Amino acid sequence: MPPHLAGCSHPNGTHSPKRWVVVERLGDTNDVTVVVDGPHPRRFANLNRVTIVANLAIARRLPPLIEQCVASRRVTGDQLKLACGASISIVASPVLGPYGHVRAIALWAGDADEGLPPLPNIGIVEWDATVVVSASASARSLLLDDQQVERLMLPEMLSYFDRFDDRSDFLALLSVDNPIDEWVGCATRTFDDGTVHKLHLAARASGIGIGRKVRAVVCDITDVEPPVAPDMYSSALRHVPIPPGHALALIDLNGLIIHDWVANDHDRIAGWVHHRPLLHPEDQACIVAAGLEMLAGTSTTARVRARIRFDQADDWIHLDSRWTRIVTGDQPQVIADIAIVPPMPASVIDECARCQGISDEAA
Repeated sequence: MPPHLAGCSHPNGTHSPKRWVVVERLGDTNDVTVVVDGPHPRRFANLNRVTIVANLAIARRLPPLIEQCVASRRVTGDQLKLACGASISIVASPVLGPYGHVRAIALWAGDADEGLPPLPNIGIVEWDATVVVSASASARSLLLDDQQVERLMLPEMLSYFDRFDDRSDFLALLSVDNPIDEWVGCATRTFDDGTVHKLHLAARASGIGIGRKVRAVVCDITDVEPPVAPDMYSSALRHVPIPPGHALALIDLNGLIIHDWVANDHDRIAGWVHHRPLLHPEDQACIVAAGLEMLAGTSTTARVRARIRFDQADDWIHLDSRWTRIVTGDQPQVIADIAIVPPMPASVIDECARCQGISDEAA
């Protein structure tokens, strides 16, 4: 236990920090760690070392209060009197994930007669090995400007960011071989009202293969850490000239995951960013073979032809793609120019409201 827990550090009776502590419960155990302490992002820190823990009495009350909050899925409180005579309130507020589980808890401790400071803006996102993302309502507010989207693909989520720091390690969460199990980073995005926000993300991964899952806490820290400038390389990629009927895809070779999808705004292929394609079984082997050769460094370019569709009842869409390895090292990447081979069959995604909006704008 750190020395500052030995006794009351506020002899004048002022125990009202204007801050919340955010702890995560993203894993499959009951363990919790700190990801935000007031104005300070944390990297899975020890609960006993947070600034709201002024003494040992408060420290001892936090774990059972957290468990009560998780069990009830409601705001939970506790009170105690310190040796200095101060009456202290401790509050735990649950943050639910997209499936209703408590994945984070906001904690506050201060004078019982003081009002609570505003809760930080916190959301939860989860995705599986096929990078289909689910977001809580608060996460949709932070990531998607409250669009009513329950499930989306990873490239679409990342496309909302002006900057996403340490994307390489983030992608390592979903690597096939030797994936990492935790990651902390920041993202910058511009909201619909023109304001620029900085987001702190902390993620944990568990499971292997098709059973692998990743969960992340997203916190808005704009008030304490000003956003940084947009990433010039991501901005350049999203404004590069692209022929009609083509898309550019960034592919992480360690997981064969498409994490960026760029097409002309009013092109039909642009809408594919929020749909998961079904790959023709006979084409899977050639895609894996091309990826393994580039991963091993035995080739730096490849031409890959494949068939996809978005529903079992659809006709197959033929694609012709040219791959170029652009990044080496621990997280090698490919940029792929993907083109539709005519004729383009009708697709079930025409029933998607967002895809229909793209078609209407193009008309």
